[in-house]
Amino acid sequence: MQSPCIHVCQTEEGRCIGCGRTILEIAAWTRFTDGERQVIMDRVRDEGYGDAPPEAPTPDPGSQASDEEENAEPENDPGIPREIQITGADRHRPESVCIDGIRYGEQIVDLVKALQAIAEGGHDAASCRSIAVRALQRPARRR
Repeated sequence: MQSPCIHVCQTEEGRCIGCGRTILEIAAWTRFTDGERQVIMDRVRDEGYGDAPPEAPTPDPGSQASDEEENAEPENDPGIPREIQITGADRHRPESVCIDGIRYGEQIVDLVKALQAIAEGGHDAASCRSIAVRALQRPARRR
């Protein structure tokens, strides 16, 4: 799956400074069709963001994958974070979240907590949408 992500994942004013996508586009990326993803990638490229990395080669459909490949854990996928850690606030720093060693601010903490609540399950689609929308619309807390 192609992505404009260049692994400079920091947001300013609701957009990633690395790839140019909005937080909503990043969160829904895997659910977009190839055509929708291409429209977004064309837009961010036109806005001056870098080209997407080359697409990973797709396996030949005629070849059989080994049991090892079929049972590969999602953590081996380079697009999936391997470690997500929420750190509490202290005298020197606000609450933050570290994703694969990169520290993100309070607004991303709210989004991660919302996604964790959705992932825990037991919610209908409307509730999941409501949780995500509340997290995305919550203004950054001031110290």
